[in-house]
Amino acid sequence: MSFLNRLKLLTFITLLLAGPPAMAGDAASALPVSLAGSLRAIQEVRLDDLDTQARDSIQLARRQLNEVLQAQPVQLDKLAAAYGELGGLYQVHAAFPAAEDCYHNAGQLAPDEFRWAYYAAYLAEKDGRTKLALDRYRHALTLDTAYKALTLRLGNILLDLNELEQAQTAFQEVVSAVGLEAASLYGLGQIALLQRDYDTAIDAFTRALQYEPAASRIHYPLAQALRATQRNDEAKAQLALRGDQPPSFRDPLIEGLEALKIGSRFQFLQAMKAIKRQDYAAASEAFAEGLSGDPDNVQARISYARTLYLADKKSGARQALEAALAMQPDNSLGLFLLGILAEETGDASKAASYYRLAIRYTPDHTGAHQYLADQYYRQGNYTAAAEHYASSIRGEPSNLAATIPYIGTLLLTDAPAATLMTELETAIDRFPEYPGFKSLQILLLAGSRNPEIHAPETALKNAQQLNDQYRIPPHQELLALAYAASGDYPQAVSMQEELLSYAHRAMPGEADRVAQTLAYYQDKTLPPLDELLNYAALEAQRFNATAAFRDYPAPRPY
Repeated sequence: MSFLNRLKLLTFITLLLAGPPAMAGDAASALPVSLAGSLRAIQEVRLDDLDTQARDSIQLARRQLNEVLQAQPVQLDKLAAAYGELGGLYQVHAAFPAAEDCYHNAGQLAPDEFRWAYYAAYLAEKDGRTKLALDRYRHALTLDTAYKALTLRLGNILLDLNELEQAQTAFQEVVSAVGLEAASLYGLGQIALLQRDYDTAIDAFTRALQYEPAASRIHYPLAQALRATQRNDEAKAQLALRGDQPPSFRDPLIEGLEALKIGSRFQFLQAMKAIKRQDYAAASEAFAEGLSGDPDNVQARISYARTLYLADKKSGARQALEAALAMQPDNSLGLFLLGILAEETGDASKAASYYRLAIRYTPDHTGAHQYLADQYYRQGNYTAAAEHYASSIRGEPSNLAATIPYIGTLLLTDAPAATLMTELETAIDRFPEYPGFKSLQILLLAGSRNPEIHAPETALKNAQQLNDQYRIPPHQELLALAYAASGDYPQAVSMQEELLSYAHRAMPGEADRVAQTLAYYQDKTLPPLDELLNYAALEAQRFNATAAFRDYPAPRPY
């Protein structure tokens, strides 16, 4: 032990022996006077969102810490262990500030104890404090140079900080260590890729996958390296396999820390990780295990139903949803998903009933409004569809799948010109990357007979801008229409003749329509608006139950 560390311990011992008897109550948050200037108080942490098992384990660890603090005399090794163990529980249950204070105290009491130094570094890394993590890992390395997983973590931190030479040295040091091969090779491959040493990168990534084929995150950088060497077919094959699973590695201390995650919340977190990698079978198993300890968790039961559906266990999904709604009949997400199941089986009426119930309890429920609007659209009830599309959009303005048919319903119901054009302008502003709304606006400005809409000069200006951005046949056809609307029929005829020639060569199915439009221009007249509008492009989306179960956001998944 260094002289400085001995001095620290001597100071602690002196304070402990000189201090008054330990106070009663929660000594962790109101430290005895003998320790108040040397250790940090550990404030109480809200545990409301944890399940019973996790709460009990933290409360027990805190009681044990208090017992050590209140004992006379205080035993420093036991006190350090009590702080460190409580810190571990706080860390794995995401109470990072409390964990930080616990590790600080453990490090003060036992400065030569590798475990607490390592956990403090790992906490900083997980909390996004990269430079602090680097300093702490380097300190931990002075306490134990033989712990290989630390060197690997140090390499990852150095790579994140773009310290490539030092990172490379770290990875090479442990690349042959059992259990660390794939992760080390992955790090070396990334460095080679950054240095444009593509052959070395390909070799490292390929070897990493041989050690751990399930590490799907490796496929993307491997594809980049292959593409850089013109091996495009191999790159394409690797891209098809890409995922988000990084290479794993053996780290007994961190594995022991993670083992502190007990109870339902941990299982639910595991389920969410499985969902992220689209392993719905594993997700449903984790949710089932979590629900065995927390059976009244309605949100988790609904998430469980969703994973069952996506794992092709639809009857189980229905049962799980019905069980959730038995506990909470006004749960709008559960009602919405039951509606989806009903519509998938062809019972549109029952589905609509579920959608309306969901809306009753959550008036701005985007999904229920949209799927109900889609039903009305398919039935030809465009007025009702428009009302529900508008409500869906109010709940989620970025909902393109509702906005497209909403504009369609406004056209089909002959909505007031001001309403139609205002909503169309709003759609253009919200979805600048979607060309359909801008194209429709130009078409209406040029082709509508309604004087409140017809504005050929604006149409021509906008069509020219659109055609300059993307010179494609549909935009050229809009430009020809705008020329015709502005009275320049010779220019419109010339452009339409070019389009007809192109259609004969490349799109024979469109040739008759293009020829008919050309005939109107040759007669110096505009085509009827109904012949110009492509209502099919504005229809309700095709019903997709899987998309609803997979993608519809849950306010709280568990």
